Amino acid sequence: MKKVFLAFSAFMSGVGAMYSQQQTDSLKLVKLEEVVVSATRVSRGAPIAYSNLGEVEIKKDNATKNIPYILQNLPSVVSYTEGGTAVGNTALRIRGTDASRINVTLNGMPLNNPESQEVYWVNLPDISNSLQSLQVQRGVGTSTSGTASFGASISMQTAGGKGNKPYADLSSAYGQYNTLLLTGAAGTGIMRNGLSVDARYSYIKSDGYIRNGKVDHKNIYAALSHYSDKQLIRLIYMNGIQHTGITWLGVDPSKIESDRRYNEAGEYEDDNGKTRYYDNETDNYYSNIGQVIYSRYLTNNLTLNANLSYNNGYGYYENYKTGESFADYGLSNQIINGNTHESSDLILRKLMQNDFYVGSFNLDYKVGKFGIIAGTTYSYYDGHHYGRLLWVKQNQNIPNDYEWNRNKAVKQDMNVFLKTEYRPVDNLSLFAEVQERYIDYRMRGLDDDLADLTNKNYYNFVNPKGGISFRFSNYNEIYGSFGISNREPLRADLKESLKGGKTRNIRSERLYDYELGYKYANSIVSFSANFYYMDYKDQLVQTGKLNDVGYKLQENVPDSYRTGVELSLAYTPTEWLRLDGNLTLSRNKIKNYTVYYDLYDNRDDWNKLGQISVFHKSTDISFSPNVVSSFGITFKPFEKEDFTLSFINKYVGKMYYDNTSNPYNRLQDYLVTDMIASYTLDVNKIGKFDFQFFINNLASIKYSANAWVETVKFDDGTEIVYKGLYPQAGANLLGKIRYRF
Repeated sequence: MKKVFLAFSAFMSGVGAMYSQQQTDSLKLVKLEEVVVSATRVSRGAPIAYSNLGEVEIKKDNATKNIPYILQNLPSVVSYTEGGTAVGNTALRIRGTDASRINVTLNGMPLNNPESQEVYWVNLPDISNSLQSLQVQRGVGTSTSGTASFGASISMQTAGGKGNKPYADLSSAYGQYNTLLLTGAAGTGIMRNGLSVDARYSYIKSDGYIRNGKVDHKNIYAALSHYSDKQLIRLIYMNGIQHTGITWLGVDPSKIESDRRYNEAGEYEDDNGKTRYYDNETDNYYSNIGQVIYSRYLTNNLTLNANLSYNNGYGYYENYKTGESFADYGLSNQIINGNTHESSDLILRKLMQNDFYVGSFNLDYKVGKFGIIAGTTYSYYDGHHYGRLLWVKQNQNIPNDYEWNRNKAVKQDMNVFLKTEYRPVDNLSLFAEVQERYIDYRMRGLDDDLADLTNKNYYNFVNPKGGISFRFSNYNEIYGSFGISNREPLRADLKESLKGGKTRNIRSERLYDYELGYKYANSIVSFSANFYYMDYKDQLVQTGKLNDVGYKLQENVPDSYRTGVELSLAYTPTEWLRLDGNLTLSRNKIKNYTVYYDLYDNRDDWNKLGQISVFHKSTDISFSPNVVSSFGITFKPFEKEDFTLSFINKYVGKMYYDNTSNPYNRLQDYLVTDMIASYTLDVNKIGKFDFQFFINNLASIKYSANAWVETVKFDDGTEIVYKGLYPQAGANLLGKIRYRF
């Protein structure tokens, strides 16, 4: 018996040691995964306002939504779409800041286009289904690479090896407006040799709500990873193909009541005076993203992370234009059958192609209560813009695919950063970070209006950040932080400032961000309150002012600010009920703002007399509602059945769509409710089947989520106002089936 007992004890000790080793190895792998994005994220207890979403949260209520709509129920987020549904051209604002001011990284490497400083989510179809985690930081945050975080940052991490078992994930969704999603994913898990392979394919098609809001998207994701006890190597490839109908003109308010789905894009009259629409009024883009990720434990305390990224993009949009002047395209008048034509209907393409190279390197050192990350990122962008005429109605001698303009830009961006965290006692955390960023941006060639864009621009920024957080009474935490962010002008700002034969002093912008917060969390309820004051210096806003030859320009306004409070609550009183909500109350103002309007003699002759200006001592910043809120309630009525029913409500207050606080240029507030019913059937040895039913905009509320306006004035005191609104779809249904093992 003694021998048996000793043998059994030895066996159990071996099993325990093996289990302990698996836990240790698993923990090491998790830490290596975290190192990949550590330079662009904050951890628990950091003095930053942030939200985390894991893979389950990203996917659970998502059928065909782009990232902006997956994030729409987070604090201070307002999402909108051109086509009226959550597919196609979608965008978001956070604290009122637009996409060009939101830093986005993918696996720690910059994703924003260096010229527009924006991520066009339509060019990354269904990227959400390739993510394993996502973090949104509000305010300056802790972004260390890419464009400036001027209101928020989004850090995304793609999926890699998922445990030690192979998996498959297939789903299909279909809904109104012929919306269709087909997606399939599979992976080997981490095999005994340390290798794992992950792959996914997505196809999305829809007619859209707005006429011509059609969508035809494809996406491929593949990752090859190798794990060892000390390092992770991952190769990633993403391919996105998007074909989307042009909807960016919006709908004239006079058309809204009679036809909310009207879209004038591609509209023309044929020779018989009949209204027709060009059938290829589309925006198209092809993207290829390749990444190499390398993380390694150098010692027990020191980790290396070195990454490479290459983004290749090619795209164009195609327009039917009516009555276009030949002179605008550098062409002489066309003489046909003895008749001289100064203008013509035509079809044009505006094209772009770019290559974006990124390399990043950082060291992560942790010992005891002290942690430090030091690193650098370098990027090189080579972009081309050019225009071609595909067809000209009145054509005497214009060659096929006539190219009337081409310009090129090269942008180099290099930064070095150092971020530290120190916990002198268990409940106190000190955070500090400093980044130095250098930018070399050069353009040359002709713009689409034949203006010469040749110029060189250099910027050097220092961006410091710091904060402190203190935890007390087990469940409570208070924190405060301060950060500075600097931002260079966009391509559009710089190129328009050059036109007319003289340059203007377009300055970079600066943001001083003050944050103060409180958090409480236990197993039943969590609550947070975050107060912020974002003070902008020389913020660029559109004033309507023209240069010497009539170009509308953006100008630096000396002082503007955003201030508010963000409240969040999650409450689970029972196992069958969960309540989630957030509320942002804010004030967003520009001080000492002057707006300029074109002035004409009368509505018959349209002879320009110049411009007139109107001064505002204080005015609201456009697209910045004072109230933004989200509230969700989730029921799980059956104890033994995996069935949930959720109602998600989004409220967005009134907001102006220009900077004049004109009540006639204001979008009405709206409250939209979505319903989601979910049921999971677990079939032993086969896998799980998920069934979901969505009703978006349950009450069929008629609202517009975005708009634009242009005003011209006449000498007699009258004016004409041109507007475009973006109406959203009423109640619409969608069903989804998912199989996974």
